[in-house]
Parts: sequence; C-alpha cells; structure tokens
Amino acid sequence: MTNSIPQQYLHFLYLIIGVIVAAALVALLVKLVQLLVQEVRRDRFFKEYGVAVPKSIRMRKAKHPHATGSFALGYPAWAAAKRDGTRDRRSNNTAVIHRLSVIFVGRWKMLGSDPFAAYAFVQQLRAAGIPVDYCAEERAKRDAVLGQLRARRTATSIDAIIQSFSGNPTDFEGFCADLLRQFGWQAQVTPPSRDGGFDLRLHGPTGTSYIAECKCYSRNHHIGRPMLQKLQGANMTEHAQGLLFITTSRFTSDALEYARQVGMQLIDGAQLVRLCQEAAQSQGDVQPPESAFALTRADLMQHIPADMRGQVW
Repeated sequence: MTNSIPQQYLHFLYLIIGVIVAAALVALLVKLVQLLVQEVRRDRFFKEYGVAVPKSIRMRKAKHPHATGSFALGYPAWAAAKRDGTRDRRSNNTAVIHRLSVIFVGRWKMLGSDPFAAYAFVQQLRAAGIPVDYCAEERAKRDAVLGQLRARRTATSIDAIIQSFSGNPTDFEGFCADLLRQFGWQAQVTPPSRDGGFDLRLHGPTGTSYIAECKCYSRNHHIGRPMLQKLQGANMTEHAQGLLFITTSRFTSDALEYARQVGMQLIDGAQLVRLCQEAAQSQGDVQPPESAFALTRADLMQHIPADMRGQVW
C-alpha cells in the first residue's frame, strides 16, 4: 500500500472540500436572502404606491423620507476615454464604469445600472400620480424647449432670430428642429461632435426621410454652392430621400441653381420668419405640455459613448 494516500492527507483534503462547499452554500444562502429581501421591499412598495419595481432596480431604505420624489440618471462610461467619451484606444484599459441611476420616493432609495429602465420606471411613477421632480436632463430640455418657443414667438424679423442665437449659434439647430415639429415633422438634432456633415435627421409629414443643415448667419453672409455640395456629399452615407438647407441668410444664384438640379429644398431668412409667424399664430399663447419635456430614447442615448451604443444599448 505504498502508493495509497496517507490518512492524514485524506482528512486534510476532505476538510478543504468541506470548507469550499460550506463557503459556496453560505454565498448561495446570502444571495437567496438578498433576493428575498428585495422581493419583500418590492411588495411593500407596490402596496404603498401601486407601481411594480423592475427586477433590474435594487431597493434600499432611504436615510430620510422624501415628500416629493427625485432622481438622477447614471450612464456607462469608458474608464479610459477621449474627450468625446469614446474609448481611448491608446490605452489597454477596456473597463467600463457603470454609473448608477438613483431614485428617491418616500422612504425608499432605488438604484439601477440601466438608465433606460430607470427612466421608464420614473415615468410609470408619474403616470400613477406620484410626484417626481425633473432630473438634470429634463430641466435642460425644458429650458431648451421654452427658449425655442420664446425665440419662435419673438422671431418677427431675421435680425431678431440672429440676435436670439448670437451667444450660442449651435442652439439654432434645435430651434429649427422644434419649428419643423410644429408642422408635423419628426426631427432629431445630431450630436455636435459627430454630426456627419449635417445637423438634423428628419421625417416629413408623409414619412419621407431628410437630412438638414442649419446655418445662423448674418444677412450679408450668403450661402454658396459649396455648402450645398457638402450636404449632398454627407448624404452619400446617410441615404436620406430628401435634403433641406435652412439659413437666416440668403442663397447665391449658383446655390439656387445647384439646389434645383439636385432637388434640394431651401429655406432662407425671409421664409424662416414666415414659418415662425405661422407656427406662433397656430399655437397662440398655449404653453407646451409636460410631455414636451420628457426624455426620448434618443435624448438618453446622447449621454452614452457613441462606440458603446451598438454593443450594449
């Protein structure tokens, strides 16, 4: 029996196996207890508010009760990122930082790593009549929507429009998008750092897809043929069915002829003022509904690195 394992070694091996099994059972038991606690808390929340908490959201007791709900959205980010948020490929660090969304309602604090699920849950709470304050993104959108509304109502002249955006000309893109929405268009502003050579993605009232370029220029800064050609070139990859160029200025004769040849639609400063007046007359003094400040999937996606969107979201 010289090849047999000594008895003391067998005892030691059994002890190690027993410790490993016991640790696994303890870990499993802890996990089951945590799941049970979460289910109990979800059940209590449902009895209090009548809204089911998604499984992706973890629940805790808040340190202090909140009379009005509040929340902050968290988004994933690369640990090694460039200025535009995309991964810095000069680094070998491929880690992703998962910033948590935090929601406070009454005596509850809720955490989730999926901002889309967190925001959908907040909208369910509001639909059930539970007050939840605006988050930072909603406040920014509300300010933008109301600012565009004020700009549209005061757009009595080309100079008034130019003056409205003299401090930040890029806001003119959102102004144009909002104006087109008043006439039944669907409009999305492209991210400033990755706009692909155009400012808006559009769908007309009949569903036709467009891309548009928006330029808030002084009266004397006319739009020439090269700028229209640039938009035409951007469509080589976008493949929109139509092209639209909007400006506070005017188009040169060469630009007008080129637009006629390629079928590009043009809106100059004078036409823009007329559209603003039509929109103002149709809307009157009516304020935008709360739904106008709600975040869309596209709004949320803007906060996620461009090179992460297709992989995770």
